[in-house]
Amino acid sequence: MMIMLLVSLVAALLAGIGLVVLGDEPLAAVKVGGAVFVGCFGTCMSAAAYVRRQGS
Repeated sequence: MMIMLLVSLVAALLAGIGLVVLGDEPLAAVKVGGAVFVGCFGTCMSAAAYVRRQGS
């Protein structure tokens, strides 16, 4: 669980910083970072639930 959280945070930070480096507005970068965090965390949790079901 902790690794999924860290992977999601790193992906969100990279997306936000990448947008700022490319010249986008900071508020838009924060929004995209939040969206990437939610998407990545949701995907990781779905994958973990699938793997856990396969093991049962």
